[in-house]
Amino acid sequence: MRFYVISLLVLLPALMLLSLLKPFVVGFVEKPIGSEAAVAQPVIGDAMRGEALFLSKCAGCHLPEARFGPHLNTADFQARYAEDADLVFAIRSGREPMPAFTRERLSDQKLADLIAYLRSLSPEK
Repeated sequence: MRFYVISLLVLLPALMLLSLLKPFVVGFVEKPIGSEAAVAQPVIGDAMRGEALFLSKCAGCHLPEARFGPHLNTADFQARYAEDADLVFAIRSGREPMPAFTRERLSDQKLADLIAYLRSLSPEK
């Protein structure tokens, strides 16, 4: 009986110490501290709203008649900006002489709408 008591008194603290070492062996797991709603949801763009936005903010330079900004419906443009992330970077950071459309100037939803519109354009032939 004494053997069991001594074993229990030795093994129990040893097991508790081993459980404390697990995070160091496995690694710490990051857990969000905010509510689940705080996680950013993907934004789905609407091409029709994007067209209106394009006409109000971009068409002055990017339409063929303007001959100022690059044409956005060419195969070259679509190949250069094949990924949405590339377009987001170009629009958010700007290109001389194009201004940067930061979140203060263009919300994430409006940016998604604009990209949806740009993706709906057929390439020139």
